[in-house]
Amino acid sequence: MQNLITYQDYLAAPDKPAALFAQAERVRHSEAFRLALDAEAYFRGENPTVAGKTILRAGKLETRDAEGRRRVRTQLKDVVGNRISNRFLHRFVTQQNAFLLGNGCTLEDAALKARLGKDFDRLLARMGEKALLHGVCWGYWNMDHLEIIEACRDALSGFFALPDEMTGEPMLGVQFWQIAADRALFLRVFETDGVSVLRRDGKEITTVMPKRAYKITRLAGGRYERHENWGVLPLIPFWANPEHRSELTPAIRSKIDAYDRILSDFADNLDRANDVYWVLNNFGGTAEDIAETLETIHRLKAVAAYTDGTGATATAEPRTIDVPHQARQAALTLLEKALYRDWMALNMEELTGGSLTNVAIRAATSALNQKADRFEWEAFAFVRALLRLLGTDTDAIRFRRQCIANESETVADIAAMRSDIDRATALRLNPYLQPEEVDALLAGA
Repeated sequence: MQNLITYQDYLAAPDKPAALFAQAERVRHSEAFRLALDAEAYFRGENPTVAGKTILRAGKLETRDAEGRRRVRTQLKDVVGNRISNRFLHRFVTQQNAFLLGNGCTLEDAALKARLGKDFDRLLARMGEKALLHGVCWGYWNMDHLEIIEACRDALSGFFALPDEMTGEPMLGVQFWQIAADRALFLRVFETDGVSVLRRDGKEITTVMPKRAYKITRLAGGRYERHENWGVLPLIPFWANPEHRSELTPAIRSKIDAYDRILSDFADNLDRANDVYWVLNNFGGTAEDIAETLETIHRLKAVAAYTDGTGATATAEPRTIDVPHQARQAALTLLEKALYRDWMALNMEELTGGSLTNVAIRAATSALNQKADRFEWEAFAFVRALLRLLGTDTDAIRFRRQCIANESETVADIAAMRSDIDRATALRLNPYLQPEEVDALLAGA
């Protein structure tokens, strides 16, 4: 998220609580915050660009002058047309995040992994999703469990950090929220020596929770035994990429907008052309006569030979409008391919049938693997920083990616290697067996 003031600015402020509330207001009106809100909308299947789309239509305006005579004139007006949105961003973000984090995080030390909590893998995947949308998601280690703090929760709520001007490291974090624009604004302020909660109602700022330590150990009788802090800010950023930006880049957004506009415009054209219109040949009647004739056609589903009074027979021919679609279909196909290519996502339509070899599957997923490589470094950095906070410095952090493979071919390869590998290795390589099933089989051997 965009930083508008630094930690040094905060220290120099004469009224520090007021400075934090002012920063919260600036952050939620910043360009970065607005982009995060837009990313959430695209993820839900809403398109903010297409949402404002209107079409011009001609209408008839009837007035009367001072003498009571009717005046009819044509006017153009904006009306709401079709606003069709897709869920490309939901598909791309879910695929990339699940591909890397769907199977959780693996640590060599099982006891260390247990310290992170039973829900850690689920929370980590949730953080990865929000990071891809907002550019960053913050993890707060709250005594003995991970708490997710979103950079942008809604239009009134989010989070910002104040960085040190020299190192760029976050020195203070602020979570802000407000249930409605006319309600009080709350701040949860994270500092190295504790956390506090402030409230602003109108211009009045009050302290809801005085600053307290992050780690509080209680005796059995309920008396406080020890108040401790971590020595550093227990807030860790999970970045989406090295650029620290949302994956809804201008290149992706512009193509999604173009795709949705083409679909919406095509639907508008279909609406305008979905009715049969009639061509009345050799008909000299008035507008009222035409309306009466068409009413008869619609009611009776038939028309008799009729005349306009001159002796010549009039005829009625139904016609339809064919809306051109080939160019639009070609454009939609090109845009969809460009979106998958730019995101480096896997189009599952390319993996059809069970005869694909593992070599072909690996070639089709190579771009997704390369995209996941960059994302994995950010996930790795987050988990390592969290473990360092807990007092363990290790690089033995692994993420088991979701595997797409021709399992029949894999089993055949295992059978071909059976003379060169032991039974335990063969069982672990078998894609049809879960790890706990392998352990049970080996235990019973």
